[in-house]
Amino acid sequence: MKKSSEKSIFENIWVTRILSLLVSLLLFSYVYSENYGLSTTNQNDAISTTRRETISNLPIEINMDTDRYFISGLPETVVLSLSGPESVIVQTLSASDFNIVTEDLDLLGPGRHTVQLRAENISDELDYQITPSRVNVEIEEKVSIESPIEVLFDASAVDEQYIAGDPILSTESVTLTGPSSTIDRIERIYVRVPAEGNLTNDIQLSTVVQVEDANGNKLNVTIEPQQVDVRIPINPYEKTVPIKIVEKGTPVAGKDYELTVIGDGQVTLTGSRTLLADVDEVAVEVDISGVRADTVLTVPINASIPTVTVTPVEVQVNVKVSGTRTENTNSRSDKTTKTDEKESKDDE
Repeated sequence: MKKSSEKSIFENIWVTRILSLLVSLLLFSYVYSENYGLSTTNQNDAISTTRRETISNLPIEINMDTDRYFISGLPETVVLSLSGPESVIVQTLSASDFNIVTEDLDLLGPGRHTVQLRAENISDELDYQITPSRVNVEIEEKVSIESPIEVLFDASAVDEQYIAGDPILSTESVTLTGPSSTIDRIERIYVRVPAEGNLTNDIQLSTVVQVEDANGNKLNVTIEPQQVDVRIPINPYEKTVPIKIVEKGTPVAGKDYELTVIGDGQVTLTGSRTLLADVDEVAVEVDISGVRADTVLTVPINASIPTVTVTPVEVQVNVKVSGTRTENTNSRSDKTTKTDEKESKDDE
């Protein structure tokens, strides 16, 4: 009888349903406590937890009329340390709208000052510290000057048969801006044109303008423009010298000759700079043999150095002849003497 009774209880459908409901309620309670109960605890912990955060390499915003003043001694970046409720720190870091600024430096004016740094857009619920928080700076009047650019170029790098012309710059001068003490130290403003040896073609490049003091130290100034284009023409070496007339040949007896060059009396020599260094004139020989009257002679011009080219290759020389033959004068004297003797005999 007992076994039959136990069997009837578990086979009862209502008993099964009640047991299933109880199990379901237990499972629901467990899941709810795990999810919602724990979440509430975490939220409460986030509100009550204190957090510290350090932010490096924060730039400094300068509260100053930078068109009028120049500041030195201010670090490029600082370190900001935050402490306070974790929720507020998370929001602050996410927004990232805070910054580090100086006090109003226009109120300080030129001179040496100790400047206080502060943070903006930081919640009152947070404590912060800036490292460094105070810095020593110097404020100076900003000065601008305009100055020509010098071109440094080693002319010995040019081939012997060529010569470098005057440099051509995209701008002949630059504007320099900086503190007055630095502007006063400027000694040299230049661009350097590097070159290898035996140059035969034009040089063309872009290069940065250099500003130095008397000791060759680079100066911290603003340069406008910072970079310029440079062109140096490389041309065949030419030298213009006068023509020297050299008379040669046998002159006609009793004749005087005056020789002059028609034109500017100059020639252009092209060749080695070293070979032409001592050449100051070109001699042109004019043969006056047999010349009895005024004439114009075309004479070739020959360079004394075989590797040198002469332009033009010939020149016209005006020959002016003056004076009479000696033998013609003697003949007239003889005729005069004979005539006088004849007249004397007739009188007798």
